[in-house]
Amino acid sequence: MSEYEVVLEGRTQHRLPPAKEGRSEKQLERHGKGPADRAHRSAFHNPAMADCRTRSVLLMDYMLDNEWFNKPQIHTLDALCATGSRINRWLTELPSKKADRLLLVGADLDEDALNYARENCPDVKFRNEDARQVLLSSGWQWIDIDPFGSPVPFLDSAMQSSARRAVMEITATDTAALTGSSASACLRRYGAKIRTDEMAHDSAMRLLIATVARTAAQHDRCIIPLLSSWDSHHIRVSVKVHRSIQTANVLEESLGWRIASPTPDELKAATEAGIHPQGDAPGQPFCLLPFTYPVRRDDKRISGPLWTGSLFDGDVLTTMTVDRALKLCGDDAETAVRHWAGEAELAETPSLIITDMLPKFCNVNGPPKVVDLVAGLQEAGYRAAVARWGAPAIRTDAPWPVVLEVAEACFD
Repeated sequence: MSEYEVVLEGRTQHRLPPAKEGRSEKQLERHGKGPADRAHRSAFHNPAMADCRTRSVLLMDYMLDNEWFNKPQIHTLDALCATGSRINRWLTELPSKKADRLLLVGADLDEDALNYARENCPDVKFRNEDARQVLLSSGWQWIDIDPFGSPVPFLDSAMQSSARRAVMEITATDTAALTGSSASACLRRYGAKIRTDEMAHDSAMRLLIATVARTAAQHDRCIIPLLSSWDSHHIRVSVKVHRSIQTANVLEESLGWRIASPTPDELKAATEAGIHPQGDAPGQPFCLLPFTYPVRRDDKRISGPLWTGSLFDGDVLTTMTVDRALKLCGDDAETAVRHWAGEAELAETPSLIITDMLPKFCNVNGPPKVVDLVAGLQEAGYRAAVARWGAPAIRTDAPWPVVLEVAEACFD
């Protein structure tokens, strides 16, 4: 490696290939907000994933305090590590006693990128091999899979090789497939169909978790979601994985469907199954249905099969605070965790209400402010929180008529 440029992310300095000449300031600014490409640097590094890497540091810090890992050292693999940015941040921003517990390996097929990774993390073992081969080479306790496109080709190897207790963090950048915009790719890769509506990105997260859960069950494993997120160009889920034939056998209890404009019978079934906290009042935009509910796959209202369980672990969400992010990861870490801790009480509630939809259902001239809606629902005795989402949204366990009543009261 000859020339390099030092880039600060979090509290970590990364040595990266210099930005290519001729890139305008406008291009460089845009590059930080979406998926990166080789036109910017000779080796892959995506600054748009900075918040994702911040949350990875925070999650690992929490899990290393947790009783989930019962061994002093954690076999950790960044399966598609590129220039080693995530590994570098783990080593730099975790407390030294925790970083010392990690037996780290990074893998990538780009030898040029690995040269920079070795410079950034000289004590880490990097392998210039196919990630699937590296995955099968050990019983990993922490696996990060962050490919260009779909993670599906790597999931089987990851599950097959995971330790009895493990954590997996999985990124998908094929959002057109996951959100149903590319219907054929969605069916081919994920065996599902997704309706392209206001809930498409929530459905995408649930589809990715369902895919991970099904792959786990094939290897007598089950999953417990820790975190799920949608950020601009990618979906990311973090899950605990453990061996349990009994739990894997009841996978269908956590799978189901999302249906638009549900009928009274569908709302009743959703409510009785405990996966629709808004109740069975008529006129609602969406609900989740259990897997056993009979649906027609040619029904254009249907998305699925999806994960209908929790997307988060409440205890993990309580640790995703601004103060903790600033302490561990530096001054630019606030955006990575905004609103996350506030949703902790609702982690088990499969509820997402996008406020831009409410004017279609109640007598208001526009969507209510999310903070006013949350405050009104809490005053009415229900749990509610601003959702960390790409559009103004809330999570709540309030019945649908109460949501509409409070929304109208926000304009009194």
